[in-house]
Amino acid sequence: MSSVPVISVVGSLNVDHTFRVSRFPEPGETLAALGAEMSFGGKGANQAVAAARAGGKVRMIGCLGNDERGREYRARLEAEEIENSGVLTIETSTGAAFITVDRKGENTIVVDPGANHALTPKMLEDSASRIEESAVTLLQLECPPAVVAAAAVLTRAAGRKVVLNPSPWQPEAMAGDIPVDVLIVNEREAEFLPGGPEGFCSRMGCEAVIVTRGASPTRIVSRGGSSEVAPPKVSPVDTVGAGDTFAGVFALAYARGTGLRDAVRMANAAAALATLKRGAQEAIPRGREIEAILSREG
Repeated sequence: MSSVPVISVVGSLNVDHTFRVSRFPEPGETLAALGAEMSFGGKGANQAVAAARAGGKVRMIGCLGNDERGREYRARLEAEEIENSGVLTIETSTGAAFITVDRKGENTIVVDPGANHALTPKMLEDSASRIEESAVTLLQLECPPAVVAAAAVLTRAAGRKVVLNPSPWQPEAMAGDIPVDVLIVNEREAEFLPGGPEGFCSRMGCEAVIVTRGASPTRIVSRGGSSEVAPPKVSPVDTVGAGDTFAGVFALAYARGTGLRDAVRMANAAAALATLKRGAQEAIPRGREIEAILSREG
């Protein structure tokens, strides 16, 4: 496999509106923000940026609105050297996310899908060659479940690998038989897997279920058993986008043929670095930064 593998990311592109707060408001309460900012986000695009900055060749597939934000976002993808001919312009608004971040760096997120939900399996067929030529297809659940399933089927039919990060959690999507090679979930999502990570891995015949646990060791559950990989110790400033950074960098390492433990180690390091700056894409590290922290960790 090439040292610079091709990864297709089928997913969302959102404009993030972030509000810094001293604490999360109670129901019915109005709380003054400490600050506000707008930035580029969406789980799909965040993961695409993470893979590209870590050294991958990335193809983005999704939808943007026919508005100023959509045009700005396409320019952003080009600046990140992400191939975006598979990103369609739709006569609606670009997706948006509304994020609150407290003093501890924890966050809550509300998403307006906008153009992201205009993506259909038929549209995906036009990007079939992009998927078939990629080593790995990386998926999330901010696009319609039917599109996610279609992308996974196309990938498997081409003999390629599927990495799924099923967030935001959708029980109906996970109740289906989406073909998966590696599933990446957080602790909360892992609780909803039928039979737990072990049961899911056995039922679906996937290579591994990876459970991210913040500052605690990441679990790797595979048919051969389970193990843990501890992340670097850091003092988080903002956890927004850390999970997306993990998924994007893991997908790149996996596409390179890196073993699961080393791929998780690399993804852990990238995710830890992403918590040290504010914002989602703004905080995603470059490959040289990931290599540096891995060298320090030994």
